[in-house]
Amino acid sequence: MFVSPLTRLSVGPCLIALLLTTLVIAAPIVNAKGRPPRAVFLILPDTATPPMVDVQAQAMGGGRYLVTLDTTAFMFTEICVSDAAAIPVGHAHVHVNGQKVASAYAPIVEIGPLAPGTHEIDVVLRGQDHRPLVARNGLVQGRIQITVPTGPT
Repeated sequence: MFVSPLTRLSVGPCLIALLLTTLVIAAPIVNAKGRPPRAVFLILPDTATPPMVDVQAQAMGGGRYLVTLDTTAFMFTEICVSDAAAIPVGHAHVHVNGQKVASAYAPIVEIGPLAPGTHEIDVVLRGQDHRPLVARNGLVQGRIQITVPTGPT
């Protein structure tokens, strides 16, 4: 039996549309509490003190920076597990201009060298299984903007 190539091509988009429609309908039911999915985020209990992170960066010369993560209600550890308990213990991922540049298992981490110009440093606290922490006030993160000077420092 001859099947036209056009018939085969039209099945793919229809199947994709059906799957996307199912996802759109099912997502609010699965996520009825309006919270992020547990498989992606490590959601801390609402009764827990929300962790916070304040990010500071000190120039070391040559475009290198010492980033200090001043946290409250969070403990750094190098221990990783496959399924972490919902507690504020773990590490941080450090991103510069949207790209991960370091994992911080202690409150001080060195990054760089960075090119001259303005850069945004984002830090997200993570659980021991690498999932980002979400507290009652949202994703636990800190952000600063730095300007790396042109020329020798």
